[in-house]
Amino acid sequence: MTLEEFWATPEGPPDYEFEDGEVIAMVSPHGRHQELLLILGAELRAHNAKNKLGKIWLEIDVHLPSVQRVYIPDLVFLGAEHLDRYSKEDGKIHDLPDLVIEVLSPSTKWRDRTTKKNVYEQAGVTWYWMVDADDLTVEECKLTPDGYLIAQSIPPGQPFAPKLFPGLSLDLAELMGEEIQPEDAS
Repeated sequence: MTLEEFWATPEGPPDYEFEDGEVIAMVSPHGRHQELLLILGAELRAHNAKNKLGKIWLEIDVHLPSVQRVYIPDLVFLGAEHLDRYSKEDGKIHDLPDLVIEVLSPSTKWRDRTTKKNVYEQAGVTWYWMVDADDLTVEECKLTPDGYLIAQSIPPGQPFAPKLFPGLSLDLAELMGEEIQPEDAS
């Protein structure tokens, strides 16, 4: 399938991503994944709106023209200086987001950690977070001339202070209403 044929397909559900000329059906996420996604999205949206840093989107089509891929990341951030990459006409992001966040689930973990991470890196996405829905760990990756380097790896129950958002601190276990036992956090 060509990218033009992909753009002509009807809007979902089901939702699809476009990769190497193939259409990849997205699996319906687990309820825990969705709860975490909503909580994290709300926290990021509130912080960004208050500080006028940019905008956050949930599950929006992102066209990465340099690698001819279309993905639907769990969360996407465009800084205020890059809001022109969002098309009001088709409701999609065309070009690089400043941040992509994938919430890892058992069915997507491998693809998010390998294929998609490599594509985001190759395309030039500056920040990539992987948030594990099962254990609430966070890996924050920053693009460098040598590729993605892990800027932070945060265990469950510890505050995560994203480098992209000064003044923000997130404890995902607390936000999810979960108490992490000391042996769980090791």
